[in-house]
Amino acid sequence: MMNVSKNKCVGCGICESDCPVGSIFVDVEKGIAVFDRDKCIDCGLCIQNCPQSAIRDVVEELTIAIGTDDEKIIKPDDHIGMSEYFQVWKYSNGKIIFKETRENVKYTEDETRIHGDPKKAEATASVLKDIDVLVGKMMGPNIKRLKNKFVAVIIREPEIEKSLKIIRENINEIVEEKEKTERGGLILQ
Repeated sequence: MMNVSKNKCVGCGICESDCPVGSIFVDVEKGIAVFDRDKCIDCGLCIQNCPQSAIRDVVEELTIAIGTDDEKIIKPDDHIGMSEYFQVWKYSNGKIIFKETRENVKYTEDETRIHGDPKKAEATASVLKDIDVLVGKMMGPNIKRLKNKFVAVIIREPEIEKSLKIIRENINEIVEEKEKTERGGLILQ
């Protein structure tokens, strides 16, 4: 599914003028290109000719876990590894669909370690075996151990529903980060 990155698109209109079926246009209010998905024939001219590399054909399915204590807001007062639950969502064809809620493991951290207990990271990762993207308000010191297992995404919008919109709007960047061999994580707004 063709997707325009709102972080890269500069609204130049090259994609609009190159599209043979008129499926993409610049929304002047938003300042970015927008697809009419019903018209798009997936010819790829917009991808080839975009000087900003802002358009991507996202065909990947991604499994996303969001750390929460109440299943409504992202864990507000601690790092994601301390979440009581992980809501699991599936991204496919531009849609994000709820799959399940998983309970985080109860783990007593090593009191002699100030931060970053590797066994805590291992325990949390065991709950998230098939997850591609890990979303929280903040990551703890175990991010060094987790960032190459998952795409680490920080979203400071507390409501999960609004956070899902942010994920959808930034799916290009998430997929690009997933493709890297050395990941740094993303902060999305």
